Amino acid sequence: MFLRKLNLTNFRNYSSLELSFDQRPTVLVGNNAAGKSNLLEAIYLLSTSKSLRVETEDELIKEGEEFAKVEGFLEDRGETELLIILNRPSKEVLFRKKVLVNGISRRVVDFIGNLPAIIFYPSDINMVTGSPSLRRWHLDLGLAQIDQEYKKALTAYEQFLTARNRVLKRIREGYGKKDELDYWTEGLVSRGGLITDKRKRFFEFINNPPAGGPLGEFRFEYEPSEINAEKLAETNGREVAAAATLIGPHRDDFGILLEGRNIAHFGSRGEQRTATLAFKLAQLEYMAKILGKRPLLLLDDVFSELDVPHRAHVVEVVGKQQTIIATVELENIPQEFLDSARILRVEDGQINF
Repeated sequence: MFLRKLNLTNFRNYSSLELSFDQRPTVLVGNNAAGKSNLLEAIYLLSTSKSLRVETEDELIKEGEEFAKVEGFLEDRGETELLIILNRPSKEVLFRKKVLVNGISRRVVDFIGNLPAIIFYPSDINMVTGSPSLRRWHLDLGLAQIDQEYKKALTAYEQFLTARNRVLKRIREGYGKKDELDYWTEGLVSRGGLITDKRKRFFEFINNPPAGGPLGEFRFEYEPSEINAEKLAETNGREVAAAATLIGPHRDDFGILLEGRNIAHFGSRGEQRTATLAFKLAQLEYMAKILGKRPLLLLDDVFSELDVPHRAHVVEVVGKQQTIIATVELENIPQEFLDSARILRVEDGQINF
């Protein structure tokens, strides 16, 4: 599978763009704020329907415009068209976001996974130093692309969790009874067990990577908040007081270790950045194993802070699948890679071939 063509309308700083790709790695080079990262963001939007860079999707629409479109054409045993339409909120619009596959409107849960992709931004270092919810976000964005069962379980789990917490609040306020929890608890336990099991399989794989390499020096320590009816019964009193479910996959976390050190607390910025990249590349390998084909790889400013061995390993990886890299300067990228790549200049929302 590879992305053959990308069309943008009113997306970020692009009024209109038609960009074709071939099988070679693509390098987007240009100054900061020229639009390189916006191209990667648009492609990842086609993969997950989500952006990691915005608080609200209105920010993706070009200033002064009322809508944006992101369209991609994939080749994989035929052609697939993916389309996302974003509208600014108003009384006139019928929808805020619509996702379509081959012209047919889909639910987001069914749209995700048509274009499997992994993306690395420099800001993703917050995955290491930030909250557990941010780490779960990065974890789920990878797994949901390759596992329909996992994706549906996550959606259902959130619905059961919201409903169960609502009942807990009613009980605390004296309007509900504890037996009202039974249905929601059963649904939470069944979906939560599946989520935990699949997360365990993922961490078992990435801690024993088949390829190894210098990025395999990190260890990812999964810290599951396992859920079952007995544990929920034990925490019931505290849950009522908090009006919240206190255990379950929504409380999961994982630590990243280097030589036994948790680098969130005892790592340099360079180690944290390299660990983030290691996690993303491990996700890539896991997705490739499950899918039987390699996902698209999107890298933003990946080489600037890597030492020579780590750069060499990244170059080895990027040659295995369609890869698109954004960079400010070419000097940070090994020449042997540039010799095999297609280099595009990006200036103020324009592509110079």
